[in-house]
Amino acid sequence: MISVDELFKGGVEHYLLEAQGSRVFDYQRMNEMNLAREVFGIRIAPWSADSSGKSATPMPENVDISWYGGSRIPSADPGSEAVVQALSGLMFVNGAETGRPRRFGLDVASAASGLLAGHGALAAEIGRSRGIGIETVRTSVLQAATLLAGQYIGEATSEESWAPSIRGNGSPPPFASADGRPFEIDTFDPERWAGFWRSLGVDDALLGRSWTIFQYRYVKGHCVLPAGLHIAASSARWSQVLAAADEFRVSLSPLRTYAEMSAEPGWSAGHPVLTPLAGHGRGPSAPEHASRAGDSKPLPLSGIRVVEATTRVQGPLAGLLLRMLGAEVTWIEPPQGDIGGMGAYYHRGKARVPVNVARPEGRDQLRDMIAESDVFLHNWRPGKAEEWGLSAEELAGIRPGLVFAEASGWAPLADRDHVLGTEFMVQAYTGLADTNTPVLERPRTTRVLLCDIFGALVACEGVLAGLLQRERRDHGWKSETSLLCGSMALQSQVTSDHGSSRRTDGRPEWHLLDEPLETADGYLAITVADGAARRSLGEALGMPLHDESDKALAERLREAPAAHWEKALAEAGVPAAEVRCDVDALVHDERLAPLFEPFEGGGQAPVAPWVFE
Repeated sequence: MISVDELFKGGVEHYLLEAQGSRVFDYQRMNEMNLAREVFGIRIAPWSADSSGKSATPMPENVDISWYGGSRIPSADPGSEAVVQALSGLMFVNGAETGRPRRFGLDVASAASGLLAGHGALAAEIGRSRGIGIETVRTSVLQAATLLAGQYIGEATSEESWAPSIRGNGSPPPFASADGRPFEIDTFDPERWAGFWRSLGVDDALLGRSWTIFQYRYVKGHCVLPAGLHIAASSARWSQVLAAADEFRVSLSPLRTYAEMSAEPGWSAGHPVLTPLAGHGRGPSAPEHASRAGDSKPLPLSGIRVVEATTRVQGPLAGLLLRMLGAEVTWIEPPQGDIGGMGAYYHRGKARVPVNVARPEGRDQLRDMIAESDVFLHNWRPGKAEEWGLSAEELAGIRPGLVFAEASGWAPLADRDHVLGTEFMVQAYTGLADTNTPVLERPRTTRVLLCDIFGALVACEGVLAGLLQRERRDHGWKSETSLLCGSMALQSQVTSDHGSSRRTDGRPEWHLLDEPLETADGYLAITVADGAARRSLGEALGMPLHDESDKALAERLREAPAAHWEKALAEAGVPAAEVRCDVDALVHDERLAPLFEPFEGGGQAPVAPWVFE
């Protein structure tokens, strides 16, 4: 466990300024922590003191981040990021386009668990301010991993597929121009998509099928396109690609490197930016605290009312996290609904009210709902709230004490608004393809929606920080977050370890044991941190290991099933796990079953990733 007293106590305004522009964070003073605790410290620091810089009401004394909490895996079993990625299905989903499981080059589950621990600490302090006694917050890296993989598990276990599963005969994005510039494109309009590719010489016969594959990549976790698209891209110079994107108004972003991102706009921790709203007081008092069935005490956000006007992933997941923390969340359902089964997954447990906000009477209905709520969360395109008369300042006038949360694509980079603020545009621009791909491999984007999910985690943090500041200072707040903030929050680990032997120019340096290895019937993930662990691995395998023995090690593992090696290595104290390549079977694994619960549509979804005691 980590005591919050160990965390640096800086002033709120100081940290708000630093969150907007700083490139340097004091990782060295936390170098004894693992990455999850390090991320927790970075996330909680801006909100752990009052405006004078003095320590405010102390947050929960203990925040416990474990490897396997919430599951039936013994806590004494050795754990690691790679093992958790293997157990949760993340490796399988990340490698779905290549035909074999792939580890992420970033420690995505550990980073996510650090953000979740921050949520728990903030929510517990909000609860304590409102009379809900909470002393300890628990979460785990495995719970964070199931949240990251949850959408894909949800579809795999649902009664019906959420979208067609079609693959072309080529490869997934990114594309590369004739002069070697890798890039991603995005559009929601099939005519613009078709126009772009026709201008590069693609035959119409390929375009319909290609569009179907392309538009469902957000749902399926894979996007293997026909080879003809890649051939066309590789036959065009970068100037031609830019001209085609401009002519057909298709968003385009080159894959930027770690060095390019470091130069402009530079690295930050991706903290929410909080701005005080005029007016004091809370407006209507919150209802009595409510608890979920079977809970011995109310959850920390019990009685907090959230109105959520969001679609797709980032906003809906942020609202879902607030609901899991106990808030009463009402989703403003647009006339077109949300994305099929994904909508059922991300809006589970929320009240639903159909409202057409594009019409004046719909906006009046929304204002009436916000006037009775504590939080308004939206992910409309930039400027839409002001155009509709629903800006933070206008809503603060009808609801004193409102926390207005805006989750966008590019904030605080105003000069990026001409490019769609979507997952793959942000992955490309922020260098994530670079930092997530090992040295010697071609940088690639991942179809796992890392920017959306981490953007949701940061958006939730912004709401919680606003609610906590409202408790302390008795007025409303505006929180601004984005997918870009989410990408920065995830990649803060690169700044932490880029000077070590683990990375070169921001990219991970991997050896044989850093990736899943073939066994007689599947794949095995192993973590060997030092010489002693390598000796233990050799003893468990019944063979001596030295620097030149990688080939022999790989051959030895292929002699027996993955489950055999997982058991043998666990007994030797070496973190190892069979890579789960059947995600719909995860929920039937006795060890992992407590991590899931049913939702509408017959599927299984991750349970709340916190325990409050």
